[in-house]
Amino acid sequence: MKKDNFFLVLSLALIIGSRFMPELWGLTPNAWGVIGVFFGSLLMWITISIDWPSMITLLALGFLPVFGFGKTFAGAFGNSTVAFLLFTFALVYPLSKTNFVRRCTIAFITNAVARRGAWHFVCFLFAAVTFMGLFISPSVLFVAFMPFLEDIFSVLEVKKGGKTGNMIMMGTAMCISLSSGMTAIGHVWPTMAIGYYAAATGHDINQFQFMAFGIPTGILLIVLLILVFRIFYRPDDIHGIDPSKAMALRGTVPPADRREKIILSTMGLVVLLWVGPSLIRGTFPGLYKTINSYTTAMPPLLGCIILYILKDKGERIMNFREVTSKGILWGSILMTGAATWLGSCLTNKDVGISEWLTATLQPLTANMSLTAMILFFMTWAILETNFSSNIVTTTVVSAVALSVLTAMPAGSVSVGAVLMMVGFSAAVCNMTPAGQSTINTVAIGSGWTTAKDMFIWGGFFAVMAVLVLTFVGYPLGEMIIGMI
Repeated sequence: MKKDNFFLVLSLALIIGSRFMPELWGLTPNAWGVIGVFFGSLLMWITISIDWPSMITLLALGFLPVFGFGKTFAGAFGNSTVAFLLFTFALVYPLSKTNFVRRCTIAFITNAVARRGAWHFVCFLFAAVTFMGLFISPSVLFVAFMPFLEDIFSVLEVKKGGKTGNMIMMGTAMCISLSSGMTAIGHVWPTMAIGYYAAATGHDINQFQFMAFGIPTGILLIVLLILVFRIFYRPDDIHGIDPSKAMALRGTVPPADRREKIILSTMGLVVLLWVGPSLIRGTFPGLYKTINSYTTAMPPLLGCIILYILKDKGERIMNFREVTSKGILWGSILMTGAATWLGSCLTNKDVGISEWLTATLQPLTANMSLTAMILFFMTWAILETNFSSNIVTTTVVSAVALSVLTAMPAGSVSVGAVLMMVGFSAAVCNMTPAGQSTINTVAIGSGWTTAKDMFIWGGFFAVMAVLVLTFVGYPLGEMIIGMI
C-alpha cells in the first residue's frame, strides 16, 4: 500500500506540475498539460491499477482549458449525462453499505414531535424516506429500507392485514418513488429531461434550479397524500400505534464510524459543488461561470476519486470491482445513453419529425390555452409512466413536448419548466407493477399491501400530481427558470 501511495503522489506531481511548465521547445502550456497527464496516467496504470486511476486521467483532462469537462466526457462516454449517472451511482453505493439508512430513519421517527401521536409518527417516517431518496437511487433505497421497515412494524406491533400497515407500505413506496423526481442527484429521469432540454435549446438547467422546483412540489404532494390517507382512507387501527415504542430501535444501530463520516463528508462536498455555484452567481459571476462549466458530472467524479484514494483500516473506502458489479445500474446507463441520443435524433431539424409532430398536433393544440396544454402533457406523462418504463416515458413525452412547445411564439411558454415537470412526473409511478418494477413488486409481494390498493391509491396520487404540477409546479418552475 505504501508503494501505491508513493506512485500515486509521483503521478499527481507529474500531472499537476506539467500545468506550470512554460512554453518550451515549441510546446504550448496545453501541450505540456497533456504530456503530464499522459505520463502520470501511464505511471498509475503500470504501478497501481488500470481501473480507478483512469478517473484521475479524466479529471485532469477536464481541467485543461483546451478541452474542458464537456468535451472530455463527450469524448469518453458520448455525453456528460451518461458520465454523471455513472459516477453518481458509484458514489452513492458505499453509502448504501453503511448504517446511514437506519440511523437517519431512527433520528426522524424518535424525535419528540414524532412521538406525540400516530399521525405525527407517520409524517416523520414518510419524511425520512423522502429525504434519503433525494440522493439515493429509489430501487436501492427501497430494497435497503424494507428489512428495517419490517423491524419498525415489529416494534410497533403493526399487524399484516390491517389498514395502518397497508397505508405505511403504500406511502413508503410512493414517497421513495416521488423523491427520485424531486432532485436530479443520481436519478435517471430528471437527468434525461434536463439533458433533452439542453440538447434542443442550448440552455442548461442546473441542480439548484431543479431542486428549487422539485423539492417544494414534492413536499406539497406528500402533504396532500397524508391528508388523503387521513380523510379518505381512515385506517381504523392507527391509534393502536404507540410511537414511543420506536425508542427501542435507538440502541440497534452503532454510532457512525470513520468510514461513514468520510463517505458523508464526500457526499456533502459533491452536493455543495452542485448547488453552490447558483448561490454565488450574482456575487462572484466569474467563479460561477468557471465551476458551472465543469458540468454536473465533475463533482461525483471528484467524489469517487476521493473515496478511491482514502482508506479506512488499511482498505480503500471504495472498491472498484464491487462498485462496478453491484453499485452501478448498467441497464439504466446503457438505456440513458441510447435514449439521450434517440431524443436528440427525434428533435433533429434535419430529420423532420419535429415539424411533422408540430403540424400533426397543431389542430389539437391550436385552440388550447397554455394551462390546458400543460395539463395535457402532465396527464400523458403520469398516465404513461404508471404503465411503462419511466425512461421511455421521459424520452417520448420530452421529445413531443419540445417539438410542440419550441414552435410556439418566444416567451409564450417556459419550455424549461415543462421539461422539469416531465422529469418529475416520471416518478409518480405506483399504480401498477410496471410503473416502478422494483419498488411496486416488492411492496405488493411483501404481503403488507395489495395490487388493488396500490392501483386505487396510486391513482389518487397520480390525479393529485397532475393537478399540482399544472397549477403549482409550472408557475414555480417558470419563476425559477426566469430568476436564476
